[in-house]
Amino acid sequence: MKIVIFQPMLKFYRVPLFEQMYKLLVTEEHELRLVFGTPWKQELERNDNVVLENDYCFFEKSHWFFNNKLHFLEGSIGHILWADIIITEQANRHAHNYLLIFLSLLNVKSFAYWGHGTNRQGDQNSLRERLKKALALQTDWWFAYTGSVADYLQSLGFNKSYITVLNNSVDTSYFKKGLNNISVEEIVTFKQQHNIATDAQVGLFCGSLHQDKKIGFLLEAAKIINQHNPKFVLLIGGAGQEVKRVEEYAMQYDFIKYLGSLHGQHKNLAFKSADIFLNPGMVGLAILDAFSAGLPVFTTKQADHSPEIDYLRCGYNGMMSDLSTRDYSNLVISALASESMISTLKKNAMESSEKYSIENMATNFVDGIKSFISNLHRNKKP
Repeated sequence: MKIVIFQPMLKFYRVPLFEQMYKLLVTEEHELRLVFGTPWKQELERNDNVVLENDYCFFEKSHWFFNNKLHFLEGSIGHILWADIIITEQANRHAHNYLLIFLSLLNVKSFAYWGHGTNRQGDQNSLRERLKKALALQTDWWFAYTGSVADYLQSLGFNKSYITVLNNSVDTSYFKKGLNNISVEEIVTFKQQHNIATDAQVGLFCGSLHQDKKIGFLLEAAKIINQHNPKFVLLIGGAGQEVKRVEEYAMQYDFIKYLGSLHGQHKNLAFKSADIFLNPGMVGLAILDAFSAGLPVFTTKQADHSPEIDYLRCGYNGMMSDLSTRDYSNLVISALASESMISTLKKNAMESSEKYSIENMATNFVDGIKSFISNLHRNKKP
């Protein structure tokens, strides 16, 4: 079978997934084309896009219109005509998606969406989100990021038999290798450099410092936790619009340590020095970094979480409180007071990192493609 996967741009963190999928598909004697375009200016500034040159990667030029709300990918029609099945990002802005819907309705081509199903941080009553909901049903197959995405699609009326749950992931193997190479002496030195006591109980936040992460909430909760538990220390790593606020708190409270952007060895040391991962705001793929370091995740109940919140099992590999600084603080205080609880949560977090691996995601994806192919000639619509 000839398979095309469209990506508006190729992100560095997605490369290991496609490399593993290519190997698995070639073994099954399928042909793969990964077709990706060029990012718009602001996206280019993130500096996390890559261009690969190999047998299955096809780099095409993108044209972005109406403040990046419409995307036309050069050469997309040729790739669609070549393919037996097409997999594309679920997004209103891709012009080729509307062509795929039309061709699917005519039974000329079969295609699948992959993605979130809905924008959890968006206005569900907006025209954009209502259109996205309607178009979510106009496909032959779905590759859902997580189980909750599959549940959402079924609630819209999409047949669960035509949904593959991917368990969205990133390649954490390099991060784990770096963590395993950290020595006890290096951790001691790191703590000394940041004036952290050897018996401190360390909470870590690592991610973008923006409003969705509820940084102000985290800082206020840290004050309450430290009042009840003077051994508590909060490490914060990251960059973004809330940096100034974090720096001000770090200057005022010696138990709050701002580490700047965390990368490489510095990131490894921060994670190895921590006992728990604190992320009261939106939880996304950072949960996998936490689990890879054996850190249970503490967050809050809210609608803004990315689909990866599905990986959190309260009382098993993390905890979740109501959206209240008092409730959140009390939850952390209670957990840190129980050495056996923290030990069990850390063990389970590490086990979870194996379940939600990039290898398992690639296998799920390819198994879903094979199921999609087996239904091609049945002429059934979801």
